[in-house]
Amino acid sequence: MKKIHSVLLIILALGFVAGCEEFTDIHQEYVEGGEIIYAPKTDSVAFIAGKERILFRFWLYNSPNVETVNLYWNNDLDSLVTAVDPSTGLDSTDIVLPAMAEKSYTFRVNTRDKYGHPSLSATDFGTAYGAIFQSSLVQRRVKAVSISDKGGLISWYSAAENLVRNEIRYETNDGSTVLVKMPASANSVLCPGAKTGSAFAYRSLYIPEEEAIDTFAVDWTAHATPFPAIYEYDKSGWSVVSFSDQEAGDGGGVNSLLDGNLNNWWHSQYENGGSTLPHWVVVDLTSSKKICRIDSWRRPGSGDAKTVQYFVSDDPNPEGASWIKIAQGVFSSGDKLTIDIPDPDATSRGRYLKLVLPDSNRPPHTSIAEITLYGN
Repeated sequence: MKKIHSVLLIILALGFVAGCEEFTDIHQEYVEGGEIIYAPKTDSVAFIAGKERILFRFWLYNSPNVETVNLYWNNDLDSLVTAVDPSTGLDSTDIVLPAMAEKSYTFRVNTRDKYGHPSLSATDFGTAYGAIFQSSLVQRRVKAVSISDKGGLISWYSAAENLVRNEIRYETNDGSTVLVKMPASANSVLCPGAKTGSAFAYRSLYIPEEEAIDTFAVDWTAHATPFPAIYEYDKSGWSVVSFSDQEAGDGGGVNSLLDGNLNNWWHSQYENGGSTLPHWVVVDLTSSKKICRIDSWRRPGSGDAKTVQYFVSDDPNPEGASWIKIAQGVFSSGDKLTIDIPDPDATSRGRYLKLVLPDSNRPPHTSIAEITLYGN
């Protein structure tokens, strides 16, 4: 029995030795010449889109012995070797790849150290854009154009995807040409000092991808409609400094003349015995104005208001002698009366505006909902 056990042990030992020899044969080719040493890989890489070019950005970390970063694309038919001098910290490098055809690319990146050891490769992707992307771009559409004493105002419809900004080129009152930029997030842009009645041009600028290094601009377009020939003065800083009378409980009182709401109005006093004609209001315009047109609105549906007169002066005293008459008109049909002033220079002689209602279609009652002044 002992002889049988001994024979079995000998057979097992011989089989184990044979197996080890076969295992060693399999790995022999990998251990011949010693252990393989790799250079440090790039910490990370990025390929950022551009116009017929791509920005190659890479980072090296703790790689003092690395001498080159090697880039391959188009199935390794194209390559770029970049010499580097990294430190033990984190270093980044940007390299622009020029003259890249418009398409997507697969890139392979590795490094080589000063001992000639290569690193393992990293793979990433990038895209160059050109005429095809350019042909897909359209101008952002203009929604409305207006003008005020602060400048021209252009409103726009919603922005398209990848729009960066709009640029607007216009003429100012002094004859110079100005360029303003409006980000895609905005829906309107102010063009300070825009000349009334002048034309403007605009273009839209896009990027193909977030953080792209180039923008693509649509050709300049001249807008079909110029800035209006006249503008509405901003009334937000104006105030009523005195008035003859009012019925504050009917329509809201004299301040309703400047609130932009035609459903509020200034009504002459009729309680406690009422008041007699004429009725008047003095408004502080904050500065003298060149006025080319005045719009007056009477109370909606009421035909009481008849004649309106406008005066200007640098003295707010309603009884002062310096008031200069600049406009007069008579309501006929409808609630709106427009008075054109042919000589706006004559109106710029006073900071204060006096509205006088000398008569009425139902004396002594009258009412005015709003007044608006225009310049050019």
